[in-house]
Amino acid sequence: MATAARKYDLYSDAFRADTYATFARMREEDPVFRQPGIDGETPIWWVTRYEDAEAVLLDDERFVRDPRLALAPERLAEWEATLPDAIKFVDSHMLNRDGDDHRRLRRLVSKAFTPRMIELLRPRIQEIADALLDPVFPAGEMELVSDFAFPLPITVIAELLGVPPADRDRFRVWSDAIVRPALAADELERFGTRMVEFAAYLHELFELRRAEPGEDLVSALVAVEDGGDTLSEEELSSMVAILIVAGHETTVSLIGNATLALLTHPEQRALLERDPSLLPRAVEELIRFDGPVERTLNRWAAVDVDLRGCRIRRGESVIVVLGAADRDPERFEEPDTLDLCAERDSRHLGFGRGCHFCLGAPLARLEAEIALATLLRRLPALRLAVAEEDVRWRPVPLFRSLVALPVAWDA
Repeated sequence: MATAARKYDLYSDAFRADTYATFARMREEDPVFRQPGIDGETPIWWVTRYEDAEAVLLDDERFVRDPRLALAPERLAEWEATLPDAIKFVDSHMLNRDGDDHRRLRRLVSKAFTPRMIELLRPRIQEIADALLDPVFPAGEMELVSDFAFPLPITVIAELLGVPPADRDRFRVWSDAIVRPALAADELERFGTRMVEFAAYLHELFELRRAEPGEDLVSALVAVEDGGDTLSEEELSSMVAILIVAGHETTVSLIGNATLALLTHPEQRALLERDPSLLPRAVEELIRFDGPVERTLNRWAAVDVDLRGCRIRRGESVIVVLGAADRDPERFEEPDTLDLCAERDSRHLGFGRGCHFCLGAPLARLEAEIALATLLRRLPALRLAVAEEDVRWRPVPLFRSLVALPVAWDA
């Protein structure tokens, strides 16, 4: 299949500027639809309605993340041959495993991400948020993504893992390399270089923690023995890599998108300023309205599956479009309206559903709540410093993520 065979543009700047109109058309005309992915060749099934999306996410036996459970041996060998060698050291994480493999890997880190454990981080997250605003406040302006939305969660996850926050800019480069598609030869070469650097950094960190263990999560993972089980070096690298990437990418995007939504819906922003107790509910509505994770990683059909009249064959790829499902009018009343007080069911799919539900959801929610409360409390008359139509989105298919968000306030 060639690029010209695509009915829906899901990758261009034009799509990014009008994302939800495209999703509405897909839901209405082609709720389960097959067209090529970003390479213009690989056919993918796209699922856009809430009911179908939830069904796929909950069905971890027929729709799997591990291609070994779905692809015939020769097809699996072909698929693995397309993967750059550099990706393999970050590929053995829980998002890419199912069943017992997934449960084993998830169990090793889940205790650090319970709502009770995360709530203990509240004072430190608040301290970081205030420290980020202190130096920029007198200027009356900042670029919110780089100055606030990025350093807040990357500092939190770095401290949780026990890696130096001073290395956060390096994490940003490595994380961007992992989530940004690499198709051309020069892109693949650059990706390979970045991953070799990342692998070397992690191996050095692991050796340091073996010699000098601390109270951090990396030290715990290096030393872990769970029923006589330990993490292989590849599993350890993959686990820490995914925690660094997922531990900040989602929240950077959430803080940026939520701030933009509030600044472009002044009546809703005023509600929060008058009543900060609305924030927990508001965060859920902001995730539903313009969530940070636009679509899932691809799954494979482990058997032939019929979905809304379409036959999805074993081994075919499926992507759930979370951003489309969370604006499905069959599921949410007036879904294109941001309403922080609406008594709507908040069961959005922004953090997924089922066994792969986002482990870091409690942390992302808390960071977003503190970030928004701090911005609204400390920055009087906070406003966009550019026209709304000039705001640009990153060309990253997985995330709905701002390139930058210039803001100003009355200092």
